[in-house]
Amino acid sequence: MGRYDHSFAYHDRARRSLSRGVSSAMKATQAPVPICASHGVGSHIWDVDGNEYIDFALSFGPMLLGQSSKVVVDALRQQLDAGIGFGAGNRHEAPLSELICDVVPSAEQVVFSNTGTEAVQAALRIARAATGRDRVIKFRGHYHGWLDSVHVAIPGLSGDGAGTGGQDSMAAEQTTVCDWNSVEALRAALAEDVAAVIMEPININGGCFLPEPGYLEEAKRLTHAAGALLIFDEVITGFRVALGGAQELLDLVPDLTVLGKALGSGLPISAVCGTREFLSVVASGSVNHMGNFNGSPLAAAAGVATLNYLRDRKEEIYPRLDASIRQIATAFERARADHGLPVAFNHTVGAGFGFFSDQPVLNHDDRLVSDPAAYGQFAARMLDRGMFIPARGLWYISTEHTEEDLARTVDAIMDVAKDMAVNPDRGAQ
Repeated sequence: MGRYDHSFAYHDRARRSLSRGVSSAMKATQAPVPICASHGVGSHIWDVDGNEYIDFALSFGPMLLGQSSKVVVDALRQQLDAGIGFGAGNRHEAPLSELICDVVPSAEQVVFSNTGTEAVQAALRIARAATGRDRVIKFRGHYHGWLDSVHVAIPGLSGDGAGTGGQDSMAAEQTTVCDWNSVEALRAALAEDVAAVIMEPININGGCFLPEPGYLEEAKRLTHAAGALLIFDEVITGFRVALGGAQELLDLVPDLTVLGKALGSGLPISAVCGTREFLSVVASGSVNHMGNFNGSPLAAAAGVATLNYLRDRKEEIYPRLDASIRQIATAFERARADHGLPVAFNHTVGAGFGFFSDQPVLNHDDRLVSDPAAYGQFAARMLDRGMFIPARGLWYISTEHTEEDLARTVDAIMDVAKDMAVNPDRGAQ
């Protein structure tokens, strides 16, 4: 019997009724088959074949506290006994917004949504209402969700066009694309019709690229001088790289911040936060912020449990997340040095991005000349050895990854590097 037989059978069944057999395109490229998970605990998940994996996908980022975190599950069980949804406010919304305002430097008020994509659109709407302008500047290789207005010039895409088929060709007419980390490019793009400049303050989606020294400060100065707002998309970095997100880590406060992923520990919740001045367009009702499930009882309960846990243990958690991802980075360096494998690994606190490349991958253009197919084969061979990593390059660390997990992972990286050096074209088992 094959290692992935039940996942193959499940995927075959799913494709008959579920288009492409998966609910998100991010899962579709996993080789040899999109794995069907059965359950997860801490830093490990199991598939329907009974295979156990150390989990570095973490549901593509949200599971910062690991799978089935007791503090989150206990909060959910308590809320389930009280009710799932009401069409009214619930007792977790205010405590959660208060926690966000307490820990995120830019936050004085908050609005809730369900996904990062939704929250980005809410932030842009707030910025347009606050400034009376329409144009938005985004950067090549930054990702801000899948809606047509910003799903252009996305990570791994050559050119500035639509990220997928079926997009409205007119939707991004008010979106200007320019190079990140270039003060000159931003200065040239800014004009009197720009409402907002939106960026990932650490471009994790693009390849875990850090801002150049002084770039964020100058970007904020130029944006404000042009009368526009600076928006940080911290859907990934929020609560992961520091309790207050990248703005805390990098000591630069934006006008508006978009949060998601780790905020709900796997429950669908996102947020936009900023000053009372800019959120006043929502408070006054001039911007109607709508959504049936915004701040739902279960998601908000998960958020309160998550942020309380992180706040109470931040002095321990964030140094450990940093040390853990550095062990993975060191293993990639060893794989290159010991076995000649052309790999690179960028990282920040709690997250990293792996590539197959003969040279350092420092920006969007460098990523375009890396070899994603070879990295996909690397990910497939890591899967054979019990390591669950996204095929596109991202790695996430949780609070539950142990030293034993990391030691096993380093051994697997070195084993795969040796195997690929000898058998570069062999597929996954």
